[in-house]
Amino acid sequence: MEIYIYLISYILLIIGLSVYASRSSTTEDFLIGGRNRSSFTILFSKFAGAIGVSTLITYTGYAYKFGWGLFAMSIGSVVGYLLFAFWAAPRIKRLSLSGNFYTQGDLPGYVTGNNKTTTITNITTMVVQFFWVLLSLAGGAKIIAYFEIMNYEYAVLTTALVVMIYVLLSGFKAVIITDVLQGLIIICFLGLLIYSLFNGTSFSSVLNVSTTENVKIGSIIGLILYGGLSVFGLADRYQLCYAAKDEKSLKKGMGLAIIPVLGIAFLLLLIGLSVYAQNPSLDPDTVFVYAMKNLLNQSLIPLLLVLFFAGLMSTADTSVFAVASHTIFNTKQENKVNKLRITTIVVIISSSVIALFWKSIVDITIVGAALRMTLSIPMIYVIRQKKNSGRFIASVIGGVSGLLIGLAAFGAKPTIAITVLLGSLLGLIYKSKER
Repeated sequence: MEIYIYLISYILLIIGLSVYASRSSTTEDFLIGGRNRSSFTILFSKFAGAIGVSTLITYTGYAYKFGWGLFAMSIGSVVGYLLFAFWAAPRIKRLSLSGNFYTQGDLPGYVTGNNKTTTITNITTMVVQFFWVLLSLAGGAKIIAYFEIMNYEYAVLTTALVVMIYVLLSGFKAVIITDVLQGLIIICFLGLLIYSLFNGTSFSSVLNVSTTENVKIGSIIGLILYGGLSVFGLADRYQLCYAAKDEKSLKKGMGLAIIPVLGIAFLLLLIGLSVYAQNPSLDPDTVFVYAMKNLLNQSLIPLLLVLFFAGLMSTADTSVFAVASHTIFNTKQENKVNKLRITTIVVIISSSVIALFWKSIVDITIVGAALRMTLSIPMIYVIRQKKNSGRFIASVIGGVSGLLIGLAAFGAKPTIAITVLLGSLLGLIYKSKER
């Protein structure tokens, strides 16, 4: 009964915040957060969007399988976060003020002067972000089912309904406001759980644990490439740039977000190694929840579930809004809010149906991560204000082709990041005639 009280209280709090935000919202608030978000808000929204249920599960699963190889991706993440924060974000913000951007595709469309680049970018973005909706729903539902609160199918439908309610109420403003609360909850609760897990246990003994499976060079390169480049392919990062109050707030918020992200990665490494030392034959998808259920005092389980719901909501709402807002990019301004609400419902229903059948979190994460990278090189190209639309489009097509080739050759492995990158770079060789 205590678990239900915690969960219901958390859900009501999130919905209550959204109701409160909706009372003073304008159309611009709903669509892009009012373009006046502070560095504090940007920091926690960036952090909360990066640390979701899928992150908790997959990072711990990678630590369980590969040990310190987990930090191959973190190395790339540090470089990617800082490059985006201090080089890309200010440029994106300045361009957005000139073009009044709402979607990721508005940037290449403005720079190249070709509406085809807008369409191609937004369609690709919809597919990419849809994967992360699936991750959030499937990951959250797996955890709820694992603790036998309700079965997987009911868990998918329940979590989807909650996300849909508060996104419908306040749009992007609700996404950002709730991210602040969710980010704080993730940090506080995960810190408490780690402290309880290792209370009286030597950290050095855990850090010295060696896993039997080594990360192959292809996977290491793939993880570094993903960590460094994926941030350039994510729609919510661009929408945060558009929503920021000014360049100073944007750089500060985006740059500082890497600190809590790395802290969480290290804590998840400790969990993965600790579980491996006790049980080396688990499904990587279940390592995090196994640790919570078997290595912790059971009185902390209600707090664990709140942590998971915070992680679930923080990525699900961002991804749902990204898919819905990019679907209506051609809609007239006066119709955007209503169309976005309708599209949100469609996204939630369709993703829920798929999540009922595709339940492998690690596989979805790897494919989704590679999909993110299909836009990374093309977006870097236009952030540099290179204007040849043919090169941009060819780079997107090359990235998608590289993804398909990588999946056929290697399957759902981190190595496919290499084929995506090669395809994107080869696409830049093509140059259309300037008119």
